[in-house]
Amino acid sequence: MKQIMKFFAFSSAVFFISLSAIAQNPFGEVSFVKVKPGMNESFLIDMKTSKRINNGLKANKTINSWQLYRRVYPRGSEMEFDYATLQVFPSGKEIESRKDWVPWNGVVKELSAKETIDYFTSLGNVRTVVQTELYDFKLGIGAAGKPGDFVQLNLINANPGSNDAVEKMWESLKPVIEECIKTGKLKGYNVWKRTYVTNQGYANDYTVSFSFSSLEQALSWASGKTGMAEEYKKIYPKEDFAAFGPKLNSLRVVVAQELWELVDVTD
Repeated sequence: MKQIMKFFAFSSAVFFISLSAIAQNPFGEVSFVKVKPGMNESFLIDMKTSKRINNGLKANKTINSWQLYRRVYPRGSEMEFDYATLQVFPSGKEIESRKDWVPWNGVVKELSAKETIDYFTSLGNVRTVVQTELYDFKLGIGAAGKPGDFVQLNLINANPGSNDAVEKMWESLKPVIEECIKTGKLKGYNVWKRTYVTNQGYANDYTVSFSFSSLEQALSWASGKTGMAEEYKKIYPKEDFAAFGPKLNSLRVVVAQELWELVDVTD
């Protein structure tokens, strides 16, 4: 069973939920998944079992949540993966607990022997885990996600020596985003810092996410039909919003943008 759990823990891992009410220091573990040709339906069936397992992990407080995302618009022509799973851990202690597998073994035992064998066998046949990344939660605001929500991910590198400054600027946007949520332009906003930064290929220092309750809302924001200029002026009446963008651009580089749909989430 320990070997089975080791396989599970590193192959079905962590996306982007509002955690503003959590006092601990959460970590998000993201696994990017490529489904094998013709196996999409089987993969989604397996993810229902993953949800059952992760509901158990949430109940015993090993994780805060598990989410399954489908990539709608990828970064450029990169098609290496098409789904991602997100497990949010309350702290590093819960991630470390996987070395003895006690919280995981207890949850898996709730499945029948046949369900367990069929699940792990099927996972190996229907999908490939392309890569796994670990993020440290920095800040967020908004409602928890539900299936059918969309998330715009902004993959960002901070310029050398600019981490503190750019994080302060993102922090300053929290009350502005809160106003955008009130007016129906957004559903949520989160900033995650990559725990291990390699800056190789598409590797990024941060992921800044904006979540939406519909594709129409997401595309309106992405196209510039809606934005935060009015809300920014309301919160900071003495500041010039036109100067905010150039100042932010001087501190960071947007590596890529992607749009994802939330397919399923723990209860």
